[in-house]
Amino acid sequence: MLDTHDKITGIMPYFLGFSTYTFFVVLGIEAGVAYYWLNVRKIKDREKGAMILVAAALVFGIIGSKIPILMESRSFHAFLAGKSIVGGLVGGLLGVLLARKAFGVKQYLGHIITPSIALGIAIGRFGCFFGGCCYGAVASWGYDFGDGLMRLPTQLFESAFHFTAFAVLVYCQDKVKAPGLLFKMYFLAYFVFRFFTEFVRDNPAIWCGMTVYQIICGLGIVYFSIDLWIKNRAEIFGFERKGA
Repeated sequence: MLDTHDKITGIMPYFLGFSTYTFFVVLGIEAGVAYYWLNVRKIKDREKGAMILVAAALVFGIIGSKIPILMESRSFHAFLAGKSIVGGLVGGLLGVLLARKAFGVKQYLGHIITPSIALGIAIGRFGCFFGGCCYGAVASWGYDFGDGLMRLPTQLFESAFHFTAFAVLVYCQDKVKAPGLLFKMYFLAYFVFRFFTEFVRDNPAIWCGMTVYQIICGLGIVYFSIDLWIKNRAEIFGFERKGA
């Protein structure tokens, strides 16, 4: 029996001879980097570390985006071709943390990096939609990505989430003073969002009925919840910590 996934071609995989997936992914990266640099230029005491953090986030983000694909498919071909937003975010986070320690970057730029990430993903997800990947489960409504079945447009759900997050982050950018708080809140919110949307995604369960992305998001939810409670509960709940 032929797997209908083999027939997935996308809504519009090519436009004027170019891959729509690549176009929107590159456009998202450029938009995110442009927003970051426009805002970094406004900081009087900015350091050269700003470039180091971006480079580390991009390099480790690319590496991290491959890991969940390998865990899910155990296919080297899929590892080379596929990319995961969840893995990319985790990889980018680790890259920033490692670069900060390795190069002694002390300045916190999370309030600028975070909306840049949200903007980049929001635009890049259109590439997934038009290119025919990261689609949802078969449903009574949605879009036909080439196999004759209606599937939920989970790519657009994600794009809407990240555009909303971008707007909220920009609004809060100059209002939230605690270093790293917006960064942590964004990651926590996305991991919660992604954990539940996995129930309507077309991804295989690998352990206890959960997909690899739900496992990663679950660990991320636990980590950031504990970190926020320990380090930022005073700012979140409006009370002072003892010894602070």
